[in-house]
Amino acid sequence: MATVTGEGTALRPDEVEAFFRDGYILVPSVLSAGEVEVYSRAVLDMMPRDLSVPGEWNANAGRFKPYRRGAGGVLDDCIDGPDLLPLLCNERLYQVAAQLLGSPCLRVFDGSVGVTMRNMSGPDHALSQNLHIDCSVPKDVDQFLGTPEELQVGGCYYLTDVEPGGGGIHVVPGGHRRVLEESASRPGGRHLYDDWKRLPPMETVEVTGRAGDFAVLHHLMPHAASHNRLPRARLAYFVRYIRCDHAHGGDPKSGPRRYNDAQLAVMSPLGRKLLGVEPW
Repeated sequence: MATVTGEGTALRPDEVEAFFRDGYILVPSVLSAGEVEVYSRAVLDMMPRDLSVPGEWNANAGRFKPYRRGAGGVLDDCIDGPDLLPLLCNERLYQVAAQLLGSPCLRVFDGSVGVTMRNMSGPDHALSQNLHIDCSVPKDVDQFLGTPEELQVGGCYYLTDVEPGGGGIHVVPGGHRRVLEESASRPGGRHLYDDWKRLPPMETVEVTGRAGDFAVLHHLMPHAASHNRLPRARLAYFVRYIRCDHAHGGDPKSGPRRYNDAQLAVMSPLGRKLLGVEPW
């Protein structure tokens, strides 16, 4: 696994090459120890004190994803409060995304949280869900373009140390190229494997890291959550970036939206552009 140096804000040419070769890199120390403490506490505060998990939360194999009910009762990612929103506006991470995407004009979205508790049940294999891709290509499109304008880079902050067997994200090194090649070889390649949500078994590696690191993935990277066999819960926060001139118009959650005063107060000037509050 390629781990970038952490020196300055730009990636070295060999680090950029590693991302496009392997489909993922680990960016260390995106957050300071103090920031990790603040954000990890904010995530833990989302867990109900009486351990009554709301029915709308996704819960599987010890992994919880908190959600809130937005307008019309529709579930939305939990970025409505100001506590975690600055994670979408991180300057270091933006610089990495802009370099990989080849454009300074980006949109940021996702903002979901993952809490993976210790889970000793289930099969011995590491994965707790199907290998899949979270791509930026609509389902009414029949083929991936493989262009910079279609690229989406994203992944997760680790808000706790993630050791082997500790619930780290699993990836298939070079798997993004395999997805692109196989889809291009068949008509309607975008729709293989149930729109690439149920990929056949592949050999994976677990992306381990320290609290404050960020695992960056290519949008065609097959990946999956894994069992946490260790005592400490894994806390993660997910972020995605696309270019403003995205080939398919971008994600519906990106771009202008209505933010409250508390949210606006924690947005940096960069964040206001990334979140569509102000134009580039």
